[in-house]
Amino acid sequence: MDIGLMDVIKNIAVLGVAAYLTTQLPPFRRALSQSQYRLRDKLVLICIFGFFSALGNYLSIPVLGAIANTRIVGAVAGGLLGGPMVGLGAGIIGAIPRYFMGGFTMIPAVITNVIVGYLSGLVYARYGVRNIGVKTALAVSFGAEIILKVMILAFSSSSEAAWELERVIAIPTTVANCLGVMLFVYIVRDVYQEQEKVQAKAAQQAMQVIHKANGVLWSGLTITSAQQVAEIIHSEIEANAVAVTDTEKVLAFIGEGADHHIIGQPFITQATKLARQHRHTVITNDRTSIGCPVCSCPLTAVIDAPLLVNNRFQGSIKVYKTGAGIILPYEAELVQGIANFLSLQLLHGELEAKTMLLAQAEYNSLRAQIHPHFMFNTLGTIRAIIRTDPEQARALIKDLSDIIRRHIRPGREMNTIAEEMDFVDSYIRLEQARFGDRIQIIKVIDPESYDQAVPVFAVQVLVENAVKHGISPKKEGGIIEIRVRREDNIVYISVRDNGVGIAGKSPAHLLEAQPMSQISAGIGIGINNVHARIQRLFGHEFGISIKSGENEGTCVSIRLPWREVASDDADEGRKSCYCR
Repeated sequence: MDIGLMDVIKNIAVLGVAAYLTTQLPPFRRALSQSQYRLRDKLVLICIFGFFSALGNYLSIPVLGAIANTRIVGAVAGGLLGGPMVGLGAGIIGAIPRYFMGGFTMIPAVITNVIVGYLSGLVYARYGVRNIGVKTALAVSFGAEIILKVMILAFSSSSEAAWELERVIAIPTTVANCLGVMLFVYIVRDVYQEQEKVQAKAAQQAMQVIHKANGVLWSGLTITSAQQVAEIIHSEIEANAVAVTDTEKVLAFIGEGADHHIIGQPFITQATKLARQHRHTVITNDRTSIGCPVCSCPLTAVIDAPLLVNNRFQGSIKVYKTGAGIILPYEAELVQGIANFLSLQLLHGELEAKTMLLAQAEYNSLRAQIHPHFMFNTLGTIRAIIRTDPEQARALIKDLSDIIRRHIRPGREMNTIAEEMDFVDSYIRLEQARFGDRIQIIKVIDPESYDQAVPVFAVQVLVENAVKHGISPKKEGGIIEIRVRREDNIVYISVRDNGVGIAGKSPAHLLEAQPMSQISAGIGIGINNVHARIQRLFGHEFGISIKSGENEGTCVSIRLPWREVASDDADEGRKSCYCR
């Protein structure tokens, strides 16, 4: 009996339809979506490909006392797509019914089915499932057919019958089984391509969520910020409901089930309680496992991803589906990735708050300090002048009281240029009372910059450093020049002196953080502290730069963004653009 072309086409068509229908099954798709199969996934694949191998026994054509079938298709395809364990398992399942069918080719057929399943799995282990194409499938299935035919010729109970059998079925069965494996691999690769498109879309969704949610949780997890996050996730991800909780209650809920998942009330689902208890993502496609006590709750599947800060549970992001909707692995990874990003935002917010508190504490401590030498020198100068020029002494006492008051009173962190110049003037008058004409001051200030925002004491610190470290060591004294100019949206403030300059170390070392005990500025606030405050307030593209040469003087510049501050004192502080 010859095997006709229609018989081959019939078997391939049945395999193709069965393979396509199988790839639509959610368990099969979930198993294939794993980058590395878990034991449960392998068991699913063993059962599916084992079924195909067993089915191949019954898609058989009786020939010369034996049967021509497509049994090895399931074993080979299982090995190529699932690995050695899946190929071996599928081969064993397919060999069992063949054993009971008997015949003179039974023993080699059973043994070969197990062997080719395992060998096909070794190809999977070598190349990986996503690198196995139709050509590889053709080569492996052809090799499997060669092994089968050699085994039949070598180990059949009747060698003459085996030779006659293979003379009749060798070519048709080889063609049929090779085409069957190729078709199976082609259909599964199509599933992979579809999954890759879905995953690419999921990655795009994640990027959209990250882009829109960036910075939302920096101020902490509140009802307002949680609502923003829930709206962003709900608009970008295909979910029937989205919820955000803190450690105890629901902060936001959008979608089906909002009638009993009430904002501000304690969360009621068992899934969130488990996520809080174990600090890991809870995924369930079962209404019962969600644990909502409301019987009419439409939510049937959930990804409950915790928000963790230093392994402390801060809340959770919950994405729900209803009806027959199930959670796919890529969706779980998407939501987990979003939760990790939001957790980093919460951590950033905590660190930023701690940094600000620390900086503010250091700043408050520094501003409360007035160097004793400065106080003693100033008071000594006032005592010496009070006998000869009481009016000047009263003016100096007022300047000193202004300086003390500005340092010890709590206030805003920003001044206007006008206010800062007032403070500089008070300081310079006190120093000129000591040094006389040895200290001269020049101010060249762009009139429109008087309302520019500048950190408190920023300019005064530069002037103080110029006096103490630049001018006072020179016997003949020198000149300090203050310039303020605006270029587009940038403001430049420079304090230049023609003093002794900076010897030895690079001027940049003055901007490095130093212990408070080592700060040597006369009144107390170091130049490095001003630099750090500017960068904290405006960003790292702004701050202080220093140029200096030994015996050539020093120029310290501040770069700030253009930003005005309303101040009642601004008009009073406006001076002449050029004064000496």
